[in-house]
Amino acid sequence: MNNGLYGFGCLRLSDAWKVEACNAGLFVSPAQGIHHGRVIDSYELILARTGTLVLSEEARVFALEQGDTLILWPGRFHRGVAPYAANTSFYWVHFFLRTDGQPPSVDGVVIPQHCRLAEPLRLTELFLRFLDDQERNRLEKDYAATLVKLMLLEIGLQNSPHFSAASQSQNLATQAQTLITGNFREALSTSLIARKLHCNPDYLGRVYRQTYGCNPTEGIHRARMKHAKNLLLLTSMNVNEIAVACGYEDSDYFRKVFRRFFDMQPRRFRTLHARQHLNSA
Repeated sequence: MNNGLYGFGCLRLSDAWKVEACNAGLFVSPAQGIHHGRVIDSYELILARTGTLVLSEEARVFALEQGDTLILWPGRFHRGVAPYAANTSFYWVHFFLRTDGQPPSVDGVVIPQHCRLAEPLRLTELFLRFLDDQERNRLEKDYAATLVKLMLLEIGLQNSPHFSAASQSQNLATQAQTLITGNFREALSTSLIARKLHCNPDYLGRVYRQTYGCNPTEGIHRARMKHAKNLLLLTSMNVNEIAVACGYEDSDYFRKVFRRFFDMQPRRFRTLHARQHLNSA
């Protein structure tokens, strides 16, 4: 049987393999029972959506949590190891890999049998597209095969070193931005944020700039200036009070930063926008 096996724990998907899609579905736990044991003649790709799913294939046991994928091989016995939890749900799709009798190339995308995706939503979107067309009875054979191939390639992509490194960097930058938007009123600096995130300040600066186009210090100023603008337009607070409310102890420094962002002093900004509001009323 052609099985696309590359080692015991992954597939190598090359151009020689032809994907044939079968059917797919979304399983939602009935909060009782257990995944029944069986041997199937096709591959089965599973994406854990919620909860935990524990399956075995031959002698190997896999515990799937949200964002995990698992490929079950044809001709191998698999079964549930633990009963379904109340919140367990997962997407599944069956497919075949064929080479029309030709030996597959040693080149291709390596797809692990079991892994956790950094961005499972990308794979979820492909499942939803497949299921939507299947439900509407408009899932054309070649298109279905293309969707399944894209699913497999997505898993391979997200497990490539380049994607993993980029994803980790973006996640760190996002965490830094979350700290900034939630704490900009406090004394903040790149070093302090780096300590909170247990990383090097220089590295944090690089990945933050790659994601947001500026360094963390500038990101802090942006968050503060956005708040300052709202306070000027929506409250009667004076400039000194607004400076403190935005995290600046020195109101003169606040004025300097504000002028750099808006090319005018805070009072002028308030007066100008108040006139615009009156003129448009």
